[in-house]
Parts: sequence; structure tokens; C-alpha cells
Amino acid sequence: MKNKKLLISISSAISVLLIIVVSYFIFSYSNNLNKFKEDLSSNNYEDASYCFNNGTKNIILKKTFIKSSEDIITEKLSEIENEYYSGDISEEETVEDLNGLLSLNTSNEEILNFKNTLPLIKDSKDSFDIGISKLDEENYLEALNYFKSVHNLSDCKAQALEYEETCLDKIREPILKTVDEYISNEKYSKGIEYLDSQINSLPDDPKLQEKRDELEKLRLEHLEDYSQKNIDKATARTAPVMEYYKKLNEDTINQFDITSNTNYLIFVNIAEQKTYVYEGSKNDWTLDKTFTCSTGIEGKETPVGVFTVQNRAPWFFSPKYGQGGKYYVQFMGNYLFHSIPFDSDRTTVSDPTLGVPSSHGCIRLSVEDSKWLYDNVQNGSKIIIY
Repeated sequence: MKNKKLLISISSAISVLLIIVVSYFIFSYSNNLNKFKEDLSSNNYEDASYCFNNGTKNIILKKTFIKSSEDIITEKLSEIENEYYSGDISEEETVEDLNGLLSLNTSNEEILNFKNTLPLIKDSKDSFDIGISKLDEENYLEALNYFKSVHNLSDCKAQALEYEETCLDKIREPILKTVDEYISNEKYSKGIEYLDSQINSLPDDPKLQEKRDELEKLRLEHLEDYSQKNIDKATARTAPVMEYYKKLNEDTINQFDITSNTNYLIFVNIAEQKTYVYEGSKNDWTLDKTFTCSTGIEGKETPVGVFTVQNRAPWFFSPKYGQGGKYYVQFMGNYLFHSIPFDSDRTTVSDPTLGVPSSHGCIRLSVEDSKWLYDNVQNGSKIIIY
């Protein structure tokens, strides 16, 4: 009798325990499912994923939970489609929502089918495939542009970025090789000119910009070295420059007892590619004009030293170089201040470059600045160049 009562008690206890356990799993199922639906409704896919993973741990109702979750996902997919086609959400927002659904690791076929119909995804896939084809053809610039057009939300974007770097390396390689040849021959201005013509195809490339900065530094060092070496020559032209080399500027101009035969004094800083015009007299000079100029390229550098204005004319033309200049002011032999170069028609500009060495030894100025110099600075005015 006692054993029978004990068995009944144990059986009752087990039944109660089972009821509690089953109730817990039912409650957990219901709670996770409701929270899952709520999170999807508010596009909170991260929390929805957490609820889904918790729900699949329900050993009693796992299959039921998965089936119910898939029904909710299907409803959400239908809602996204309706909002997209009605224009209530953008294409980007649609892709982000679809990616959110895909992150739940449930049945993905319907979601992927819809996603792949979106122009953003389809066009990105097409661009990626064409980019691969162009890459195989070694048409690196076109391939680069196709890879760049792949949208950030596309599944191909990560691969596209890798291929972008491959294309950039292939495009840079011959450019940098040519630049290095200019550097080895100390043709820094030509290297800058060449690099600038190539940078247009890769305007935001940091490596090409770094190379340009390197060229600018080398060019400046070359110009300073050229000035220093020529100033060190013991000639009547360069010796007077030694005293104020690298010290002459607007603040110090009146510390060197510099005289001129007129009320104008011209100072050309080759390293800065600037022409400074001072007005006044000995130890009372005031900066009047600052002109951006272009001096001689490597191998045809503008002479360094102290000169005077000798002559002037409104036009000259050099058959040797196939170009001429307006409003020239002569300071030594064939060395002149003059405008940017023109063709023989006196109208067509053959090279607008200013601010970097680009001449055959003359000092180029803008048309406006060269005319001012021509009109105002008299013969006999002192010119200091270094």
C-alpha cells in the first residue's frame, strides 16, 4: 500500500514537472516568436536574429518555431516588395532590408530572387562581370571604372575593391617607371609635367600624388643646388649675390645697401618661381609687385647673378623653338623677361605654364605682368637672380 502511494506521488511529481517544462517551452516559443515579429516589423534585424537563434534552441517546438518564423519572414518580404514598388522606400533601403532578412539564415531563395531583380544589384553584377572581362583583356583603366561603379551594397563590392587595387597597380606601373627615368636624368620639371598629364586618369590616387610631391621636392632641391653652385663661381656676375643668398626678402631687402640706376629693383627667386619688383632707392626699397614666373628647365636653366635691364620690344619670335613672346625685356644676350609663349600668329598660346620651370632660360610672365614690366621698368634697372 505504501509503495503504491509512493509511486502515485512520484508519478504526480513527474507530471507536474513535465507540465512546468512544457509550459516553459511553450512560453519561450510564444515570447521569442512575438519578439521576432516585433523586431522584424521595426527593421531591427540584429535583435530579430538573436530571437531566431534563441527560438531554434527550443528542443520541443524548434520545427514549429522555424515554420512560424518563415511565415513571418514571407510576410515581411511581401511588405518590403510592396513598399519598394509603391515607391515608399528607396532601392538602397530595399537592399538593406533584404540583407537583413538574409542575415537570419533561413530559407533564402525567394529573398535572393527578388534582390537579384533590383537594378542596383543587377547593374552592379553586370559592371563586375564586364570589369573582369576588361581586366582579362589588360584594359586596366576601363576595368577600373567598371569595378568602381559596383555599388557598396552589392555582394560583389568586396571583390571589386580588390580588383580595383589590381588595376591601379597595373596603371601606375608604367607611369612610375617613366617618372623614375625622368628623376634619374634630373629632368624634374618634365617629370612633373608628364605626371600631371597622367594624374587626370587617376585624380584621387594617393601614390601618384606622393610621387608628385617627391618630384616637387627634388625639383626644389635641384633649383637651390643650381643657384648655390653658380653663386659659388667667382665671376663678376655671381659674386655679388653671395652676400644675400637665401636671405633676401621683403623684410631684409634694405639691409644690403643694394642700389639701382633707376627707382626699380627686380629680384627673381628661382626656387620659388617668383619675380619681385621693388620701388624706391638704396636701403629704402618697398615691394611693389609680385609675379608668378617660369624660369629655365633642367639643362637650360636661367642664369644666376646680377644684371641690368638693357632693351625691350613688344614682340619676338624664335624659329628655333617655333614660338615667340610679347613685351620682352632683355637682361643678358638672348635672356629675356617675356610673356607666356605664343605661336607665330601672336594669338595662340603655345604653353600657358607658370609657377614651374618651363622655359629655355628666359623668365616667363603672364601677358599682363610682362606688359607692366615692359611699360614701367626702365633700362638700367638692377636685376638680381638666384
